[in-house]
Amino acid sequence: MLKSNLKMSELETARLYLREFRPIDLTAVVNWEGTPHAEKFLEFCLRSYREWGMGPWALLLKEAGVIVGNCGFCRIRYDRLPGTFEYCGEVNYYIASQHRGQGFASEALMTIVRFGFGELRLTRIQGRCTPENIASQRVLEKAGLHFERKIPGATEGSPEENLYAITREHFQTLQSHPQPGAH
Repeated sequence: MLKSNLKMSELETARLYLREFRPIDLTAVVNWEGTPHAEKFLEFCLRSYREWGMGPWALLLKEAGVIVGNCGFCRIRYDRLPGTFEYCGEVNYYIASQHRGQGFASEALMTIVRFGFGELRLTRIQGRCTPENIASQRVLEKAGLHFERKIPGATEGSPEENLYAITREHFQTLQSHPQPGAH
């Protein structure tokens, strides 16, 4: 992974604070991931911040100070295809099972998308989920991403996934002309 000049900012929504994970967050992550995965996840976060300047944000409830999940960019890359040059970010998110269904993922992802197009100057943001994960599809759609196509799973033998994306131009259009009923 190349060292970059990316810099995470602390972000805020109506109900959440978004910040870098810290070593003291291990107990909170264990509560929703299980010990082996929690330690690996936290190590990944800290290494990402150190080496890349970016990684998952911890999602803290403002009122309780409890970490309910994470949201962020799992990768940012330049795509050089014939006739294009895109600075593309791929998002991911996770909400602990006891906190699902309350809109935290959508709230955080909408903020991350604004940050990506604003501060990071991305030209495209994308996310993926399995076709049967309807809740995740709704999260992506609420953040303005639209279904593009089916793609092979991320690893050999993993299920096919739906790819969702939004361009900076489309995002700017949505911001200047919000759709009725959109959040």
